[in-house]
Amino acid sequence: MNHIVPIIKRDLHIYFRNKSSILIAIIFFLVVTSILPIGIGPDIKVLESISPGLLWIAFFLSILLNISIVFENDFKDGSLDLILIESELPELAIISKIISFWLIVVLPLVIFLPLGGIILNLPLGNIKQIILMIIISSPFMILIASMGSAMALRVSNPSLLITILIIPFYIPILIFGTLPFIENDIMNFSFSRSLMLLTSASIFAIVFVPYLLIYVLKVNSD
Repeated sequence: MNHIVPIIKRDLHIYFRNKSSILIAIIFFLVVTSILPIGIGPDIKVLESISPGLLWIAFFLSILLNISIVFENDFKDGSLDLILIESELPELAIISKIISFWLIVVLPLVIFLPLGGIILNLPLGNIKQIILMIIISSPFMILIASMGSAMALRVSNPSLLITILIIPFYIPILIFGTLPFIENDIMNFSFSRSLMLLTSASIFAIVFVPYLLIYVLKVNSD
């Protein structure tokens, strides 16, 4: 805890000093969830059938839009080198930065998820299930997106590159997150099974991805 709390406090102070990341994520999420139904048309049944996927996609894109801030400020002011070289447990430092991003970007998005679900005409029960699945899978989403951020550390406008790199890794999460809401007699994929798979993905990411992140950051910061 002695390694985690100071980094989280420092990152939260930096994020709150520049509140644009929070506002951009929320506004982007609400704009996407508002525009997509217009493109689909007036057929409510079609919207209901694909709205779980649309909510997931809006959430994915909102994370990818802001993920570059995880390491960007530290890279610019040189503190990233201190974290990687002088820290006794750089893995904990990476986890601390992920927690900070979750608190400042993901948590506000989770709060606005019910509104996005209502806009997409999702039943209340489905909204609750999707929120739980998104919270469970959010460590995986953030850690994988952070890999893209670390790879694009020296790129001036990294958002597009990060999106191209990371979207393929989000496809299984999207599939597991939407299968429980698809009415199909052949594939009866339950909510509990999806939750179990998403939990496994997050645990895998928490255990292994920080080590990969440290390696990629060390290569790109040299």
